[in-house]
Amino acid sequence: MTKNPDEGHVAKVRSAGFFTKGVVYVIIGSLTFLAAFDQGGDISSTDGAVQFLISLPLGNILGALVALGLFAYTFWRIYQAFFLPGNNGNSKDLKSGFKRFRYFYSAVFYGIIAYSFAKPFFKDISDSNESSEGGMEEKAALWELLSTDWGKILIWILAIVVAGQALWQFRIGRSGKYMKKIDNYPDIKHEYDFIRKAGKFGYYARGVVFGIISYFLFKVILQHNASIYKGTEGALQYLLSFSYGPFLLGATAVGLIGYGIFNMMVARHANLTTL
Repeated sequence: MTKNPDEGHVAKVRSAGFFTKGVVYVIIGSLTFLAAFDQGGDISSTDGAVQFLISLPLGNILGALVALGLFAYTFWRIYQAFFLPGNNGNSKDLKSGFKRFRYFYSAVFYGIIAYSFAKPFFKDISDSNESSEGGMEEKAALWELLSTDWGKILIWILAIVVAGQALWQFRIGRSGKYMKKIDNYPDIKHEYDFIRKAGKFGYYARGVVFGIISYFLFKVILQHNASIYKGTEGALQYLLSFSYGPFLLGATAVGLIGYGIFNMMVARHANLTTL
């Protein structure tokens, strides 16, 4: 009999990862929401969440716990990429190949975020300029890529992948398939109606952020100017450039909070989702 991948140690790693991912999104969304309406906070990305945590009492311990949780999520995605748990079809077909790529992409993405929370244990990041220095490193890398033909191709690929990620977030949010097993559990349907809505709004918010980041990347390559790239924090700030910008930013921030709550509930009821 094949062992259920959602049992034992694998399930614990999965739950820890999803819960921690949810905490990070709640922090980023909350700080951004407060900033949108000038109530304190800060238009924030991962670096902002790191700075917020380490400013709290026992901040380094909290940061370490978040780093461990995100590394757990990274390991879960790597596990999915290699073993495709729950995949009932041919593990070598095109659809399975797409799943492997998506899981691996997610592992790399959250592995980098986990490292951001682990950095206090490798060097002092108490300097408030750390976030801007990180942005300068990204721009320096883009300038380096722009200087070569293969680098330009790589930026095109990255921009297309991020744009695809944005469309994928909207598709997931619209379809609601991430909660497709809910109908088998009528006793908790009211609770999961809330979780479904939080997840839907969260996926839409992520789609907006990824879409703006891909827009920045396309502008980088078309205008041959790496300074255009702004990252997640810049994507959120970009919303303020529109009419009713604070409300757009506030709505996106609420969506990010909703996505965080959704992931925390996934950690509690992981077997009822298809993430």
